[in-house]
Amino acid sequence: MEDAREIAINKLSELLKHPDDLTSKVGPLTRKLAKEKASIDAQLNSGVQSQLDHVQEGLETLTISSRNINRVKDNMQNIDKLCYDAQSMIHDFPRINMISQVHQNFVATQAKVQAFQELYQQLDDLEDAFAPMQNDIFSPHEALLHVHYHLFKLEEFRDQTMHQARDSPHDVIITLKTYFRRVDVLSDDFTQHLWLLARNLIPLVENGCGSTIVKLIKIIECEETADEKALAARQAQSNHQDLQGHKKWRLAEGNPRTIKSYRVEFYEQLHQSLRERFEEEFAPFKDSEDWQGALDSTDFIFNELELVYDQVVPKFPKKYKIFPYFVLEYHRHTYDLLNQMVQQDLDAGTILRLLRFVRDYYTTMSTRLGVTEELLEPQLLDGQEQSLVDDYLKLVRRKLVEWTSNLMQSESKDFVTRQDPPEMSPDGQFGLSGAVDLFQIINQQIDVAADANQGKLLYLVVNECHKVMKDSQVFWKKLLMSELQKQMEQPEDVPEGLVEYVMALANDQIKCSDFANDILMRVPPIVDANYKMQVEDKLSTAIDGYLQIAASAREALLEVTFADIKPVFADLFTSRWYEQPLIPSVIETLKDYCNDFQHLNKFIFDKLIHDMLDRFLMLYLEAMRHKNAKFHMETCLERIENDVRLSFNFFAKYTSVEEMEERFDVIEKVHTLLESNRRMIFVDYYTLRQAYPDVPLAFVENILSKRDDLDKSALKDIMEGIKAKAREYEPDANTPPTIFSRIKW
Repeated sequence: MEDAREIAINKLSELLKHPDDLTSKVGPLTRKLAKEKASIDAQLNSGVQSQLDHVQEGLETLTISSRNINRVKDNMQNIDKLCYDAQSMIHDFPRINMISQVHQNFVATQAKVQAFQELYQQLDDLEDAFAPMQNDIFSPHEALLHVHYHLFKLEEFRDQTMHQARDSPHDVIITLKTYFRRVDVLSDDFTQHLWLLARNLIPLVENGCGSTIVKLIKIIECEETADEKALAARQAQSNHQDLQGHKKWRLAEGNPRTIKSYRVEFYEQLHQSLRERFEEEFAPFKDSEDWQGALDSTDFIFNELELVYDQVVPKFPKKYKIFPYFVLEYHRHTYDLLNQMVQQDLDAGTILRLLRFVRDYYTTMSTRLGVTEELLEPQLLDGQEQSLVDDYLKLVRRKLVEWTSNLMQSESKDFVTRQDPPEMSPDGQFGLSGAVDLFQIINQQIDVAADANQGKLLYLVVNECHKVMKDSQVFWKKLLMSELQKQMEQPEDVPEGLVEYVMALANDQIKCSDFANDILMRVPPIVDANYKMQVEDKLSTAIDGYLQIAASAREALLEVTFADIKPVFADLFTSRWYEQPLIPSVIETLKDYCNDFQHLNKFIFDKLIHDMLDRFLMLYLEAMRHKNAKFHMETCLERIENDVRLSFNFFAKYTSVEEMEERFDVIEKVHTLLESNRRMIFVDYYTLRQAYPDVPLAFVENILSKRDDLDKSALKDIMEGIKAKAREYEPDANTPPTIFSRIKW
């Protein structure tokens, strides 16, 4: 009451916060609360009336029940009175009753004696019938139910006899136990035989002994029924303790049967047999720690479950739910096996095989047996797949780094020391073993990851492999630049053979790009769709990286090649050039190098020839600007033509004539500008400018200033006209750069 009062006061304090509320809010609040009270009262009245009706119905039912009980009680008393009165109506009823009981006891005793007399003969017959079945579980078991029926009767006889003799002297009990010892032995042997059959359900159906299983289940059902009757008798004995010993109520004495619980024991034996089956199957693999072999041998699980579904389930009553039992037993043993595995120090291959097994296991259970993943408890690996994936990636990362580091260390040593020439393939190309070895490692990891049937895992493995590719690319790029720098700065102090090893490196990088492209073609279609684009980007980046290193190797070959002939270009158009031809020595040097470059990949060789021609043309044009260059118009034009003809013929061996004419066009137009007279020089410049919009005016002025037939005033007039002409010409902004943009002016 105090709590209700306090709550009411708090509620009023919230509603009436100001003095004016007493005049403005009290009336409406009173009406509102009155309506709410009326509504609640109506609901309570309705509920109370409903409860009263139910109570009234219950009271009427109790009254009727009490009346019926009293009526039954009165009828039973009348029956008892009639029975008692009937006794007085019969002369000498007590003596007749006693004689009847004596006769009943005599008949029962005679039956007991006869049963004892026939006991051993029955046991002999049962033992003879049981022996063939006991010796071979796959033998015909036609007599199994016969043996059980008669053994069941003998057990009943034993139990009743021992129960009736429970108050007899000790020596009588010992004598009876001695008589029944063979029954006990046969009963134990028969029971053990039943459990042997239970432990071999699958072998029984495999050997065509399905009828034996049916008989086994019938025996279990029979024993279960007898157990239920015995339990019901014991329940009655427990509920009627006051009637025990009363001569009228024999039911209260209970049932002497020993509860066997065959159905429970059957499941226990089946469980034990399946546990032993798994232990026997996987023990050799556990001893040798061959976990992949253990996973490979799990096909028997699905085969045996299919056999259970097809041939065992039809022989069991539905209430046994035998197929779900088998499925869960097999699943839980599989769960225990996998848990033992994950506690070991597994290698990468075994982890992947384990992950793939889990996926395939659930898929097979669903497709072959119709058992969904939700019904299989507990979950395999307890949801630790991601942890295993992380462990696997750590192993992959460590192994890849270890293998590639050893590979790089070995190959870098050969590349730097160059004690032996690089390997040569049957088609005459230099190469290193690294490309093949590296991608054997990478492809192995990718193939294993692909087989694991894990959507994200393949992407993660490709990502790790991509890191290894990029690291190897960075390594080779640094090493190439380092060795090239040594070659260019101190050529006499470095080992010979750099050209051969650079060619081998370039060939290897092209191989690597091809290998990576094969992966690019193969992996995206099978990787998880969410990661397809990332895989394509990473592999494309790796391919570009290999091609860039191949391009760097090609550039290194150019540097080494032109380092030998670059001094010759410094003497072009000088007095030495006029005294003797210099380009023939350049061409001979290039010819020697190109013969060596035949050991290059065809793609790289063609690119190298293209770059070599560009470099040659650039150096030739640059030579025209040297301070010591001088164009003696009587002889220079003819010598330039000879240089062009000689170099054109050399490069034409490796490329098409059409391309050669296009590439040498710049020399031809410069040659035309040199031989042009004063009146035509503007036209020839315009022609050069149209073909090469990026030609610098400084270059034109420089080479014209070196003509010995032009004095300074004439050169000034020519350049003013050319500059005016240049201002009039507006080249197309989309015109690609030409060779002049690549020359450092």
